[in-house]
Amino acid sequence: MPAPNVDQYPQPEHNDSGSVEAALEALRNAGDESSAVDAGDALLWAVGDNHACTFHPVVLAVLPEVENVLANGGYWAQRAAIEALIDLGGPFAPADGYETYHGSSVRDALRTFIHSLRGRIAPLAIGEDPRARSAADLLELIEDQSDQSS
Repeated sequence: MPAPNVDQYPQPEHNDSGSVEAALEALRNAGDESSAVDAGDALLWAVGDNHACTFHPVVLAVLPEVENVLANGGYWAQRAAIEALIDLGGPFAPADGYETYHGSSVRDALRTFIHSLRGRIAPLAIGEDPRARSAADLLELIEDQSDQSS
C-alpha cells in the first residue's frame, strides 16, 4: 500500500520526514509481543506525544493504513493497531492548538473512524488470547462512547 500523504497534516515537532512511515512500517511488521508494543508506541509518537496523551491531525492520515493492518495484518500487527486505537480513542486528546483540521474536530473524526471499525473488530474479539482481549477492550470503549452520546 502506498504511504499516506502526511505532509499536508500538522505533525508533532519531533517528527522528521520519515517518522510516520517508519511507524507504519513497524506496525505492519510487528511479529511478536515485543515488536507489537514497540510498533504501537512508535505510532503514538508519530501522530502525537505518547507521554502527554495527545495527537495531531496527522493521525487522520494514518487511519486508512491502520484499517488495512486490521484487515490484512498478522496477529501481532493487528494487536498493536488495536492497542493504539484504544489509546487514541480513549485517554488521548488533540494537542493544544490542533483541535480542528480544515474546520472539523480531529477528535470527532478519529472517534467516528474508530466506531466504524466495530464490524471489523468484533470477530477479532473471540477467544481469550491477547489480541482477542485487546479487541474486546476496544469494543467496550466504542460501546461506552456510543452510550454516552445517546
